[in-house]
Amino acid sequence: MQPYSWETDSALANRCGLGYQPAMKILALVSLGFLALVSVPVVAQEVKTNTPTRIPAAHAKQHVNSEATVFGKVVEVYKTDRLFRLNLDQPFPNQPFTVVIFANKTNLIPEIDKLKGEAVEISGKITEYRDQPQIVLVATNQLKVVETKPEEGKEKQ
Repeated sequence: MQPYSWETDSALANRCGLGYQPAMKILALVSLGFLALVSVPVVAQEVKTNTPTRIPAAHAKQHVNSEATVFGKVVEVYKTDRLFRLNLDQPFPNQPFTVVIFANKTNLIPEIDKLKGEAVEISGKITEYRDQPQIVLVATNQLKVVETKPEEGKEKQ
């Protein structure tokens, strides 16, 4: 029996009509075909952005546990030692949505009383407290005033 050698293996491949280069070409074609099949679904998928869904305050309850931007008018600002609450669209107890700012974050919005009457957008995860939807404000970029009320004493033109 002869010892194994590459020359013997190569000679056998040549006798069977399979040289090294044709075998590598077949392997390369199969690999490219596989990559083409795998990459087609990735290209076809819809591009998703990090932009949260924009919803009115009245619809926030249907989006609990999801990231969203909730918009509405601040109709009530309620302050306690532990937190501030901004009720949107209707005052307590009929508010459809509340923005909660805990005491350790109230310095983020020093003039919170001026938000009453303003149209705002609040971004973040909608949670529920006592069956009411809310977003807890932890950063200033979560709150955006989208429409300012006219200053008192000035007439609309």
